[in-house]
Amino acid sequence: MTSENGWLHVGSPSDISPGESRAVKIDAGRSVALFNLDGKISATDNQCPHMGYPLTRGVVKDGVLTCDWHGRSFDLEGGGCFNYECDDLETFAVDIRGDEIWVQVGDTTYKRKNQHLRLLWEGLLSQDSWTISKAIALLLSGGVSENDIVELILRHLGRHIATERGADGGGEIISLLISGLKIGNRYEGEDRLMSLTLAGRAASGVASERLAVIALPPPVTWEQLESWIKEFSRNMQQGRLERCLFTARENGFDDRIFKLLYECAVAPYYLGFPRNLTYISDLAEVVDEFGWTESSELVCNLAAKMVGQDR
Repeated sequence: MTSENGWLHVGSPSDISPGESRAVKIDAGRSVALFNLDGKISATDNQCPHMGYPLTRGVVKDGVLTCDWHGRSFDLEGGGCFNYECDDLETFAVDIRGDEIWVQVGDTTYKRKNQHLRLLWEGLLSQDSWTISKAIALLLSGGVSENDIVELILRHLGRHIATERGADGGGEIISLLISGLKIGNRYEGEDRLMSLTLAGRAASGVASERLAVIALPPPVTWEQLESWIKEFSRNMQQGRLERCLFTARENGFDDRIFKLLYECAVAPYYLGFPRNLTYISDLAEVVDEFGWTESSELVCNLAAKMVGQDR
């Protein structure tokens, strides 16, 4: 595509029939929507600021462009949105040079990371597969790292499991998440997007508010925590287990936590729960891959439910 002082050659007026629109890709993650209305060519970003839907599929009437998905409406010339819950649309200057359309796109740097992360969060909460997929696609095309995306999914999953899931349900989700990420690492492009979307879909669901778990006040030694965790596991006291595990994490005993969890999982009274070993292994993989900072709530809560579940 020809570029000249911030202007891009995007086609010819004859490419767009009167009353019609056309999308023109200008870089890896962005396209411009061209509209031929009343003998004038107008240009906007082709992604609706609300949820990224292609605006070339929308309708223009009386100078108002309306997205075909959720009905967000914009001033075609200035880009102003008539719906308060949506950002304004980016519009571009157009210059017709003979039989050529030139558009001044300016800075094409990706600037909507926070908006698209919020979109992903909304998709996870609503369990909307399309929204999850679209948000991940937009983030990846904008150059956002896969780790940033998965870290948000993990934070959501930690709260979802803590407030809505038990040991078995939460463990199955973790296994699906880990499997999806492993498969995704083998592929690129749409196949990688598909695996990330499946992982996100597995982690989606309601995430309610809960009281923050805080560490026990000092002094607390590892020997005390180890004794209490074993005792609370034996007595099926999940809330006390979670606080002790969180305290161990906050006091720098990270490298001892999983060894103790495995010991609790193979105690005689839990031999009828063999899946606990698999799920604890999956949690260990999550920590190895993303660290304790992003996975602390998830690990402490779900591990407490596993080694403290009713028998």
